Amino acid sequence: MIKPSLLGATTLASLFLALSPVMAGGANRAWVSGHGSDAAGCGAPSNPCRTLQYVHDNVIAAGGEIDILDPAGYGAVTINKALSIVNDGVGTAGVQAASGAAITINAGAGDVVALRGLNIDGLGTGTNGIVFNSGGGLTIVNCVVRHFAYASGNFATGDGILIRPTSGSMSLLISNVIASDNGYAGVAYYPSGNPSVTGEIDHVTAVNNQIGLTFDSVNASSGSAAFAVSDSVASNNAGGINVDGVAASAALTVSVDKSSMSGNSDYGLAAQDTPNVLLGRSVLVSNRYGVQNFTSPSTVYTYGDNRINGNAIMDVSGALNTADKPQ
Repeated sequence: MIKPSLLGATTLASLFLALSPVMAGGANRAWVSGHGSDAAGCGAPSNPCRTLQYVHDNVIAAGGEIDILDPAGYGAVTINKALSIVNDGVGTAGVQAASGAAITINAGAGDVVALRGLNIDGLGTGTNGIVFNSGGGLTIVNCVVRHFAYASGNFATGDGILIRPTSGSMSLLISNVIASDNGYAGVAYYPSGNPSVTGEIDHVTAVNNQIGLTFDSVNASSGSAAFAVSDSVASNNAGGINVDGVAASAALTVSVDKSSMSGNSDYGLAAQDTPNVLLGRSVLVSNRYGVQNFTSPSTVYTYGDNRINGNAIMDVSGALNTADKPQ
């Protein structure tokens, strides 16, 4: 009889520790719910917290995961450590911001942040959806980002996703994301300083923004960035995809593969100053201009497998290189 009693006590203690949200260094996993409450001791599935910010600040350890239990609005959040926020199909997990940014990431070097299954909404007045200032990496999957407002003259506002690092090395993945109805860009890259960035933008739909996707190194002093855009849509904006490598010392390369830039009121693809732009297997139709290339000498490369026609003013303005880009 003694052994079963000891086993039962041990089992209960183990369960208590597994469900206890706050331990030394914080919990590795915590839950939020529309029916939860932000109070000491919350975080277990049976006693969830209410908001993402409370869990971030009081419950979860660096490298941990916040899981969404049910449809609700979970409030804006500022993230300063490695963290995952996950909604695996329980319904709409809303992150709204009527002012400022909905999600701000100020993580440390090497910290990776992952966001999955979130509906991020600026309600027509919020500044930006996701702002990535620092960290070792960012993954955004299966999210919707919309309704953020542009402040005249400030190109770091009105963006669904704004990537603006100043230093360090980082990798980015944005996949299966809808960025729509934003006052400026669906996805914007605006670095300063000398960061080194590699990014994959895959199956992203950027529609009804001022610019679908923009990559602009105007404020970078050095460093490098290489983005691969694939199987994506930048349509029904004013501009589809904009690439501006204005800082000669900050190398910028953007490849666009199997993507559509159609129905934009100005251009499908625009390039200026000194970036390398690699365009293949893509469709640029029914824009005002198909391609506007202001690089001189031309650093826009195409491989003869695009459909660039049916644009109102001109299919291609400027010269394109039709040979493979030299290595």
